[in-house]
Parts: sequence; C-alpha cells; structure tokens
Amino acid sequence: MRKAIFLTFLLGQAIPAHASQPDDWTQFLSDPRFMPAIKSCLALHPKAQGPAVVMNVWHANLEEAGVMTTDLSGRRNNCFARKDTGLSSHSETVFDLPGPLFVSVDQAKVAPKGECIEPTPVYIDQQLQGWILKQPALHPYIPSACSTPIWTDLLPSA
Repeated sequence: MRKAIFLTFLLGQAIPAHASQPDDWTQFLSDPRFMPAIKSCLALHPKAQGPAVVMNVWHANLEEAGVMTTDLSGRRNNCFARKDTGLSSHSETVFDLPGPLFVSVDQAKVAPKGECIEPTPVYIDQQLQGWILKQPALHPYIPSACSTPIWTDLLPSA
C-alpha cells in the first residue's frame, strides 16, 4: 500500500501541470501552417447566433487540416481546408446526436424514412403525435453506412 501511494506521488510530480495532452488541439493555433485553413473554415461556418469559434483542429492529411467550428446556437460545422492556402475541399454541418429523437406530426406530415432512420409512431388517445426516430441497431464490429449517427434523411428530398 505504501509503495502504491509513493509511486502515485512520484508519477504525479513527474508530469508538469502545463504539459499539453496528446488530444490538445490548441497547439495548432500557434502553428502558422494551420492558420489559413482555420480562418477559411471559420468563414465557411453557416451564419447563426454570435461568432463562429473553433472547437477542434487536426491533421486531416499532409496537405489539409480538419477544423470543427461551432456558434452560440450549437450548430457545428466540419471543414477540411488546405493548410497552405486555406482552400476548402469539404464543409458540412454536423448533426450526430445518437438519438432517439422525436419529430412532431406538426413538423413532418409523414414518417421520416431512410437507410439510417427507424421511425416509431407515437399516439395519444389514438391520435398520431409524431415519431420517435432511432438509428438501426447494428453489429458494433461490422462497419456500415449507419455506423455513426446519420440524420441527413430528415432533410426534405429535392
């Protein structure tokens, strides 16, 4: 017991409190190679409440940075842009809540359908109120189109 406490004390002293963690993305903010991509992705964030802010930055590949932005409304945007020029290759709003979600019949007249949506009707006194939306139950070790939460089928079809 005394050895475990002493070892914990020693290990605790060996790691400085200010050391950056492996997942500390803020280190990229002081790297001038990332700033063009960061600024480009901030500008591409859909306009909403307040300013767009960066919540994550990472190496997407050798040439591009990945940048996750958000705003006061909670909208998140995932963007990929070249580190050297800021030229964006992809930018999309991210909505990856695990669910279940509820959509009212007032908002959707028919049950949302899609490869990654399973609707269950909700009734009160035999009157349809809406649908509970879930992602299909999948085997955790077999990748599929619905391995991560995907709600894009909620968008009205063109």
